[in-house]
Amino acid sequence: MTNAVLNEKNHSVTSEETKKERVRILAPRVDIYSDEENIYLLADLPGVEEKDVQVQLEKDQLIISGKTSNKDIQGELRYSEFRTGEYKRTFTLTESVEEDRISAVYKNGVLNLTLPKRKPLTKKIEVRSE
Repeated sequence: MTNAVLNEKNHSVTSEETKKERVRILAPRVDIYSDEENIYLLADLPGVEEKDVQVQLEKDQLIISGKTSNKDIQGELRYSEFRTGEYKRTFTLTESVEEDRISAVYKNGVLNLTLPKRKPLTKKIEVRSE
């Protein structure tokens, strides 16, 4: 028999769960936009401090990660909807980007990435007759 404080699907918290340190992998919610020059990605990372946000580009894989921690609050946890744990999400880039010009700004729990598209290399080739 569990000692559930609230027995609702996806919101159940038992006294056993509050005693264990569990790490959950959370997928941040994102919006992705693009125009002729850039790809824009906004990722929602609530509760993550700027120092704990990481962005990596490995070949064509863009990886966003961050970590939250439990708040230092006294007393027994009775009900919780705050999501704590590690955020991680990986995207495969379908267009080439200029890696050295990628910018990342983190403000109010939202990561804003700008990925400049690599312009196709156009070279005119001279045609000669023989």
